[in-house]
Amino acid sequence: MKDQTIKQNKTKISSRSIIIEAIMFFTYAFFAVNWIAGSTLTPQIMEYFHLEGFASATLISNAITIAKIIGNFTAAVVLNKLLLKKSIGLASLLIVLGSVVAIFAPSYSVFILGRFIMGFGGALYVVYFSPIVIKYFSPETRPTVNALNSVAYNVGSIIALVIVGPVIDWLQTWQYSMGFFVAISGILFILWVFMGEDVEIEKKDTKVVEEKYTIKDAMKEKVNWLLPLTYSGLLTFYLVLLNIFPISGSAVIDAKSLSALTAIGGVIGTLIAIALSKRYSKRLPVIRICGLLMTLSGLLMFKATNGVVASIAALAIGVCMFTPMTSLVMIPQELPNMTPSKLTQVMGLFWAISYIIETTLYFIIGNVIDLKGYGAGLNLALIASLTFFLGSFLLPETGKSKN
Repeated sequence: MKDQTIKQNKTKISSRSIIIEAIMFFTYAFFAVNWIAGSTLTPQIMEYFHLEGFASATLISNAITIAKIIGNFTAAVVLNKLLLKKSIGLASLLIVLGSVVAIFAPSYSVFILGRFIMGFGGALYVVYFSPIVIKYFSPETRPTVNALNSVAYNVGSIIALVIVGPVIDWLQTWQYSMGFFVAISGILFILWVFMGEDVEIEKKDTKVVEEKYTIKDAMKEKVNWLLPLTYSGLLTFYLVLLNIFPISGSAVIDAKSLSALTAIGGVIGTLIAIALSKRYSKRLPVIRICGLLMTLSGLLMFKATNGVVASIAALAIGVCMFTPMTSLVMIPQELPNMTPSKLTQVMGLFWAISYIIETTLYFIIGNVIDLKGYGAGLNLALIASLTFFLGSFLLPETGKSKN
């Protein structure tokens, strides 16, 4: 009877873990859908606020970048005060509220404020994936869950490519269209309110009291700088690929096809990462090989004059970008004495520094394009992508060999 009760409890915990993961995954995926919908509707939004030229539209990108950096830095503070359920609920609510503010904005400045709030919520949300993973999932299942989480935004991108256009055609105005997507985010927030758990994030069953781990403590550890330095080149390359390459005039295939192929490649890469995690547990070789292949695939796509070759290269870039993401995220999770609270500080610092470096590199690439043309800017982005390959020689190997 006792064994049966234990088995039922394990089943109950497992089911709840799956539900919690599903809510988080789709919340972030539809954050991506909402964000992409807003970007797609930029011409209508500019016309509504009587704006001329796309210079004003760049304020939205700057607002989201600032929101991400601030959100990443403050995620751990929020978690320590509110614990997991309320912290994730707050992040989800901010995504919804930011969208609502943008929809009912009486001026463009208020619209930007709404996008800032939404971006801030998304920045908090992405940091909270890691503590959820180590709190609710066993070491054996974490690689699979991390792989799924890494592709949540990409899944949102694919959903957006499929439904944003039809929804805009159906509802006509940008307010109604954005309202449709925020309603889905609102439903997911309500689901979290009922299904989320308020749990302790520190170990309470140890005789030794854990010292408080702050963002300053995180900054003192070398690995917490190597992780974002490694990732920042990939992040920059990804954004250049989606935003600059399609308008550079050197793309052989059309921008939407390029985005779709990269996103699909990301999903394929995620499936490869899940399958690989069941047979191979080393982290650095996966990062190293995929990092090199990603840069080489980028070089092939930039130089390709044939649409089929460019398409294959774009798909390969997506695969090589997302296959190693599980390995990269597993490194901080597998460091000694890691707790959900400590991991939140580490991942908050990781995302903040990654975006700071990416923003700097993106600005430099933009200036190089102004001075030397698109070719020089794209080559610089390709060189920057090598940080993922080079970082694999500097990061610690946390994976253990499987017998």
